[in-house]
Amino acid sequence: MKRWLIATAALLAGGGVSAALLVAADPSRSAVDVYAAAHDLPAGAAFTPDAIQLKRVSIAGGTTLLFTHGDESRLTALRAAHDLVAGQLIQRGDVMGSTAFADRRLVFIPLSGVPPAPAGAKVDLLLIAGSADHPTVVPFAEGVEVEAAVSGGLVVAVPAKEAAAFVFAAAGMHLAAVVAEPGTADGIEIPISSAEDAMAVVAGR
Repeated sequence: MKRWLIATAALLAGGGVSAALLVAADPSRSAVDVYAAAHDLPAGAAFTPDAIQLKRVSIAGGTTLLFTHGDESRLTALRAAHDLVAGQLIQRGDVMGSTAFADRRLVFIPLSGVPPAPAGAKVDLLLIAGSADHPTVVPFAEGVEVEAAVSGGLVVAVPAKEAAAFVFAAAGMHLAAVVAEPGTADGIEIPISSAEDAMAVVAGR
């Protein structure tokens, strides 16, 4: 009974866990090896080999949200998105990329005509300024992580020190989003201030 309670508590500690994920007491039924925190890990900590350990558990509902045996190389390239306790099963929502940030803040950016942008996608936000007869398009922020696509715009994740700048942009600047497909290299957005500029950039690709 104690073993069941410990395993269940570790699973639920990650937050946002599907109710269908329940750790069974009998490891022989649908047993699988999944990764857990070997000791307490603060937000931003790397998943080094000594920071993770395999636990053999039986889970009803599958292991889609977890890291299983064979995922070590992928997991060790990531960092903890928030504090984890020793023994806690590591879920997809518990990790962030090595270049991500722990002091993330979520900001709503109102946009129209946004291309499909699933959670985790990267977008370049471009500022449309100038006058009606002489508009300009210049980069505002590149490689911004999308937390969610919602009605009327995107919720993006930014470092705390940049949150006010994004709120200001959302309130008083005309922004457009360009979505980078997964796996594509970082690009450089070129400012455009005339039809000639736009034609020259496209012609020279």
